[in-house]
Amino acid sequence: MGLDMFLEGEKHLPRDFNDPEKNVKEDGFRLVSKKLDLAYWRKHPNLHGFIVQKFNNGKDDCRPILLSEEDIQQIIDAIRNESLPHTEGFFFGASDQSEDQKKEDIEIFTKAVEWLRRSKDGEFRNVWYIASW
Repeated sequence: MGLDMFLEGEKHLPRDFNDPEKNVKEDGFRLVSKKLDLAYWRKHPNLHGFIVQKFNNGKDDCRPILLSEEDIQQIIDAIRNESLPHTEGFFFGASDQSEDQKKEDIEIFTKAVEWLRRSKDGEFRNVWYIASW
């Protein structure tokens, strides 16, 4: 038990209405999207608390939270400025406040922004934050 946190990328693939044979297929059906595992944290409650408070109106309900490029930049800024709020919860543990963890977190979110920006024509990308405990 405990706080498990995921950052997922979802790539929505373009649909070719003019030539359906060009559409990407899997198991005989058109593939609509692909999910990518961008990051995983185990018990980083301060980061979790910031995301829930800032982007989900404080509602901590284990539902996916959509993060825009601007949202991710706000997370990077909060990490850099050491302004993640102290957050507690049942089996949440404690956040690692080390410089190494801070550097790793910034790198993860920077790569997520770069991934969002690499969208190709007709393709749409989303980044989702998901937590469970």
